[in-house]
Amino acid sequence: MVKDYLNNDKILGFFLEKSLFSKRQFDIIYNRIQRERDQGISRGAYYRLLKQSREKMEGVIYSMLLLRYIGMLDNKKQDVLIQLLKQIDVISHSNTDDDVIYSVIDVIDRLVKGICKV
Repeated sequence: MVKDYLNNDKILGFFLEKSLFSKRQFDIIYNRIQRERDQGISRGAYYRLLKQSREKMEGVIYSMLLLRYIGMLDNKKQDVLIQLLKQIDVISHSNTDDDVIYSVIDVIDRLVKGICKV
């Protein structure tokens, strides 16, 4: 369940808190990636949540494309996002202490807010 890995991963918890996904939708997505079946939910509810999760993912991607199309996400901002993604990948595979993690979360938050200024 979400709580198991959220308790151990501060960055994941921060991202989930700021995302458009509910904890349950994230749980479904995460379990699909890990190829695990969610045991605490009926089959109908599972597929309904899976469909909602897919629709939200599509919406997020189309929103990014829309922002790029209208010039809100220019090359500079896109480069910042790509660098951020690379750094997140490195951090997610390393054993980092909490002080560094909270610093990283703060930097990520400031970068995202800077990118979103209209």
